Amino acid sequence: MEVKLLSEVDLANTDLVLLDLDNTLYNYHTCHAVAMDALCKQFGDHYQMSYEQVKHLYGVCRQSVHNTNHGTAASHSRLFYVQYMVEAAANTTDTEMILKFYHLYWDTFIAEMKLFDDALPFLVSCRQQNVPVVMVTDMTAEVQFLKLRKLDIIKYLAFIVTSEEAGLEKPHPFVFELAINKVLKSNKNIVNIAVVGDDVKKDIHVSSVYSITNYHLPKHG
Repeated sequence: MEVKLLSEVDLANTDLVLLDLDNTLYNYHTCHAVAMDALCKQFGDHYQMSYEQVKHLYGVCRQSVHNTNHGTAASHSRLFYVQYMVEAAANTTDTEMILKFYHLYWDTFIAEMKLFDDALPFLVSCRQQNVPVVMVTDMTAEVQFLKLRKLDIIKYLAFIVTSEEAGLEKPHPFVFELAINKVLKSNKNIVNIAVVGDDVKKDIHVSSVYSITNYHLPKHG
């Protein structure tokens, strides 16, 4: 179901919300662009490469990591992207420079993060209506935890499930079932579930056990 705002999610008929993070609660693309700008400039300065050369190298290394780690959280690892970049530029695994540029990317990215206007009101409404929210997100756990801390919304979440924890990425059913099972340990009255996210291909779950409504927010993608 396509909706324009999180407020259009029908909480009155929902027992559990499985909520995406990136591009659903904040603008991933804006943060990534700023972080990439910082990375390309500083990496280029250090290795005497042009901005475009660094950007191209990032793309090549990203694809290499994706090919090696397809379908897992590691495919998104900026640590691996940067490791491959440094190894290509320096012909060695310079761990100091890898960590420097890795932290530069994420520190810049996280500093840029801001909630969409409809995000906090939605989370508050879930709490007021006693609807538990589980964050279900692709990416490595540590990075997603840092993002949630920056956005200051952890207190609104019952649980968090990352693709790193699950060992698989959305839309694999196991990722969503892992999230549901965490809630079932203390709440057996789960019938109607809302899956909410920006990606129509990933933020979707089908079940023969539960009544599931998949909400897609294209404006957030």
